[in-house]
Amino acid sequence: MKGRLIPFYLLAVCCLVAAPAVTAQESVPDVLATGISTAMDLAYVSKYIWRGISLNPDPAYQPSLTVSHPTGLSFNFWASADTTDVSGNSGEFTEIDYTLSYDWTAKSGHAMNAGIVSYTFPNTSASNTTEVFGSMCFGGNLSPTLAINYDFDEADGFYASFGTSYECPMPWKQKAPAMGFAARVGYGSSGHNGFNYGAETSALTDFLIGVSLPIQIGEKVSMVPSVTYTRVIDGELRDALSAAGSDSTNFFAGLTVSSSF
Repeated sequence: MKGRLIPFYLLAVCCLVAAPAVTAQESVPDVLATGISTAMDLAYVSKYIWRGISLNPDPAYQPSLTVSHPTGLSFNFWASADTTDVSGNSGEFTEIDYTLSYDWTAKSGHAMNAGIVSYTFPNTSASNTTEVFGSMCFGGNLSPTLAINYDFDEADGFYASFGTSYECPMPWKQKAPAMGFAARVGYGSSGHNGFNYGAETSALTDFLIGVSLPIQIGEKVSMVPSVTYTRVIDGELRDALSAAGSDSTNFFAGLTVSSSF
C-alpha cells in the first residue's frame, strides 16, 4: 500500500477542534489566526543519516517550515535535496515529509507530543509510508525523552527511542552561547527493521551522540553548527546495510540557520 500525503483539510479540521471557543463577536478565521507563529529552518548536512541509516552519503540541503497555533497544534513541511549526483538526483528533492502534531503538558508536568508524519520520496524508487508517534519528556537537567513511532503503512512495525540532552554554558565571555550535548539509542521491531534496514529482526538499532553550539544572530535568527556520530548497533542490521552498500557507522557535520516570525 502506498503511503498517503496528509490532506491539508485535515489540518483545518484539527485547527477547528483545537481552537478556543468562538464568541459571538469573533469569526472562526479570527480565532485561528490569533497567535499563529511560523518558523523556518535551512540546514546543510555533510551526510543525510536517519536512524543510523545513510540515506545520502553526500551533502544535502534540508529546508523546513513549521506553522504553530497557541493551542499546541502545528504543521511541519520538511524536505531533503541532493547536492551531488551520487544517486542521479543532483539538485532534486529526494524526500518530502509532512507532519501534523500536537503538544501539551500532562497533569504530571511532563511535556507531551503526538502526531502523524507522512514520508514521501519523489525522484526515487523508495515506497512512501506513514507513521504515528508520541513522546514524553521527563524534564530535569538531562531532559530524558521517550518516543515511540509506529509505521502502520509499509513497515507495520515500531521504532522506540530514548534520548537525553544537556546544555553546558561556555566560559569564554559573558552571555556566551551554551554548548548542547545529545545522545539517543533506538530499538526497532522486526517489521520496522525489515523495511528500513533489510533484516527482519527485533533489535537495538542505532546509537547517536552529537554536539551543537547555538549562536543567536539578532532577535529572530539563529545559527547552529553541529557534529554527530552515529552507529548501527545490531550486527545483523549492519550486515544487511553493508550488503546493500550502505555504511553503518557515520560521522557528519551540519549547519542550520533558523528564523521565526
